[in-house]
Amino acid sequence: MKRFSKVTAVLWVVLGLVAAKGAAAPPSIVVLVSVDTLRADFVSFDGHRPRTTPFMDTLARQGIVFRTAYSTSSWTPPAMGSLLTGLYPTSHGVTTGNVQHVDRVEQPPLPRALTTLAEMFHRAGYTTIGVPANRHLMARLGFAQGFDFYYREAAFLPAVRVNDQVRKQLLLAFGPEWRKTWKRGKVFLWIHYFDPHDPYFARHPWIDRYAPEYEEHPQDFPANMVMKEIKRRFPHPDAALGARIRPLYESEISYWDAHFRRLALQLGLNAPNVLLIFTADHGEEMAEHGALGHSQSLHEELVRVPLLVRWPEGLPQGVTVMRPVSIVDIMPTMAQLAGIVPPRGLQGRSLVPLMMGKDRSPARPVYMELFPPKPHLLAIRSGPWKLIRGLGSSGRVALYDLRTDPGEHHDVASTHRKLVFRLQNTMADWYRGLPPAPTAKPVPLRNKKIEEELRSLGYLQ
Repeated sequence: MKRFSKVTAVLWVVLGLVAAKGAAAPPSIVVLVSVDTLRADFVSFDGHRPRTTPFMDTLARQGIVFRTAYSTSSWTPPAMGSLLTGLYPTSHGVTTGNVQHVDRVEQPPLPRALTTLAEMFHRAGYTTIGVPANRHLMARLGFAQGFDFYYREAAFLPAVRVNDQVRKQLLLAFGPEWRKTWKRGKVFLWIHYFDPHDPYFARHPWIDRYAPEYEEHPQDFPANMVMKEIKRRFPHPDAALGARIRPLYESEISYWDAHFRRLALQLGLNAPNVLLIFTADHGEEMAEHGALGHSQSLHEELVRVPLLVRWPEGLPQGVTVMRPVSIVDIMPTMAQLAGIVPPRGLQGRSLVPLMMGKDRSPARPVYMELFPPKPHLLAIRSGPWKLIRGLGSSGRVALYDLRTDPGEHHDVASTHRKLVFRLQNTMADWYRGLPPAPTAKPVPLRNKKIEEELRSLGYLQ
């Protein structure tokens, strides 16, 4: 992709440095932490009780929390494509994830023609390291673009083993003395954890806090089951089943928080000069709308994600932002904070002015997409309103007022026809204006073990 002019580049760097408090020097250590399948309303700095994320709560008090942040989709491939490119799924092309044919399984890769977050930092002189724990993010699928060191197989690992992979990649990058040397230069580190994703394990000792009855009646809980098995055993999910999933899910989140704390303290990721961004790819449904898992709709429990930006040396602390934002805004935000010229054509915008309380521009809508073979849906969040529209033969439209109906249980489209018309036109204009993704040939997996893993988790039939 083409870059900005030299004049624009200088202006962008100046704006980035002036925006941060006290004109702090750009951070040399930038860390992006994403957690698979983590709902915003289940992290305790977002208000969840009992407390699930005590360590992240501490970091949140030292940073800026976005209470209304959205993913671009409700499952990993399109959402992570957006996080790593600053583009909506239509424009980066990873819309379908694994596609099963009679004779093969393949996934559209992240196109090489796009500039990724890692490539942006690499060109700015950072050593780039990526450790993802999701098979959809394997190196062969294009997600390793721009990384000097990458956990290439991206196996589904628990947090304790992800931490081991982080240390392994740091050893490869900086040698036997990496603990002393890795922070002496400029480093961009991305870690993607997997724990809240199914199968839901009853993590000790946290499960005792969330479900004291679990030890005596473990058979009442869908623990240790992949989603395929859960759906087979519970074909009609209801609120009672959701109530049995929730404590398992909570224990997984607390397990992740405890293990990330250990890594963060070992590596000094909580130091005031480290820029840390924390978010998720999507959420999880627990029968709120009659289903389980994710990727079946664009309701709030599936697309609202946590977002925390922490950099005590350069940003205010203890700030909460309520304006809706999107994960496509993360890449331009990181670029501005690091004083780096972003790639042209990013579809988000920097959140630095908003974080500094200096954004006087009108709030923009945020958008979400879901593609076949999943239900083909588009959604828009504008102010307090959320509209979800089905594409194709059904074309159903639903409108929700999130001020009075945050759970999206009351469709008010029939009583707000003018608003529905306006939001549909806004969304249609946005959708028509999205540039198409560069062409990229689908990548066959050719690995029976990986196919079986994906099938057991519900990604393949």
